[in-house]
Amino acid sequence: MPLTSALFHMTRLWLRGGRWLVMWAALAALLWAYALAFRQDFPTPDELRRPHDMELRHLALTIATRGDLTPDFSRGVSAPLNDWLPHRTDGLVRPLWPWLSAWMMDDAEGKDGGAGISPRFATKIQMAKISFTVGMLALLGLACARAFSLPAALLTVFLIAFGVFLPSGRHFTPDLLFSVLFLLTWVCCIAALKRNSLWLYGMIGFFAALGNLTAPTTTPLLLVFAGVSTLRWLWGWILEHGSAGGTTLWVRRNHWLGMLVLVVTHLLTSGPMLAHAHQEFGDPSPFHWRWFDDAEEMRAWTATHGTPSSIRSLRDEEIPSFSNYRTTHSTQEIRARLKSGAKTLMRGVFTFGWAESLPRGCFALAVAGILLLLLALLWFVAPRAHHAGQALHPETAPIVLFTVLALVVCALDFGWDLSVLDFGRRSLALYAPLVLSLVWACEALVKRVRRRPIRFPVLLSYQALVTLYCVAGLWWLIVFLQQASFTA
Repeated sequence: MPLTSALFHMTRLWLRGGRWLVMWAALAALLWAYALAFRQDFPTPDELRRPHDMELRHLALTIATRGDLTPDFSRGVSAPLNDWLPHRTDGLVRPLWPWLSAWMMDDAEGKDGGAGISPRFATKIQMAKISFTVGMLALLGLACARAFSLPAALLTVFLIAFGVFLPSGRHFTPDLLFSVLFLLTWVCCIAALKRNSLWLYGMIGFFAALGNLTAPTTTPLLLVFAGVSTLRWLWGWILEHGSAGGTTLWVRRNHWLGMLVLVVTHLLTSGPMLAHAHQEFGDPSPFHWRWFDDAEEMRAWTATHGTPSSIRSLRDEEIPSFSNYRTTHSTQEIRARLKSGAKTLMRGVFTFGWAESLPRGCFALAVAGILLLLLALLWFVAPRAHHAGQALHPETAPIVLFTVLALVVCALDFGWDLSVLDFGRRSLALYAPLVLSLVWACEALVKRVRRRPIRFPVLLSYQALVTLYCVAGLWWLIVFLQQASFTA
């Protein structure tokens, strides 16, 4: 058999079944290591009995939510169903995480809540987190395996599992759930910018609403998506009334109807919380905590005005809000807080160092370096594209604009809250979309390069580099599993 024919048959066997066997085996080993590390990071009984103030807030709302799970239909249908949905909030804690936790709490654990988190209840929560995240990582790995090369898919799962999910899931806070929902919203936004089917707008509104029901907040992401997609609509209108042409799956007439679907879906999902907050606090968005200068000031104010009746008794100028904050702080102070918060967030997300934690920044910079190298090859070395299959995706510009703007705006928004929310790992929610976007961009460029004459050297070099990063991740994982605990 000629050598070219043998290589062709081996390649076909690999694509048909070999790569999937390797993917299943590697993914199973990775998920097993992740579950083992998650159990290693279990809080000690002493830590469970001395929870943080934010954990106590979530625990108190969980205990209050337990009564909503058994609706009393003797007083009607709509009111018990509305109460059954996640809606309770104390002005700081969002309702979805306490609502989910309440399903795993029994009467004895509810009565013991004032003394801290019981080990039995904490075990239930940890097992639920492990099961949920392992399932999400398995789906992510299979989805990436269909769209990416095998080492790129494994690298994506590894970085998100150990760089985001593991350090986010230790405490009794919704950071882990928020990271998942934020990533799902991000993926749906990217997909809607490539091909704006109406159901994608509905999924964006649904996942973003669930994220807002979990932790603050996915609203900046929605605003950036709305702005970029509207610019895309305007550009499509200009092209339609001009002489330029092109091929795209983004349908301009779907935009405004899709935005309506997004808003309606978002309001329907978060409606119970908004209605409850308006009824209790007189404000559908009573989240005044972000307009304090630090956590101590916020805790002192909520200790004094922690009840709906106390908040209702305040005058408008006494309630923390952006307008009141703006009158007492100069523009320089606001800029300084944004700048300081963004720097602190970046240091937390991109943790450099090989001994104490996952080098999130090292891996992100390495993937970004591959992306820049591919861009340089495509721009300066590769022959020009002769047809649409060799060119970049028609919607590359809005996707890149959305990615950059969303990262900047969300980093500023999350960084603003860091001076008040001094507990938890919510900022890590930005790392998963960043990693996925970088790998996604690399794979898209390689896909275009494969259709040009220099495909073989570029493809081999790219696969070698990504495989090297996977080996580096494996080395870190072996070192990590030998440690007693994980420090983010």
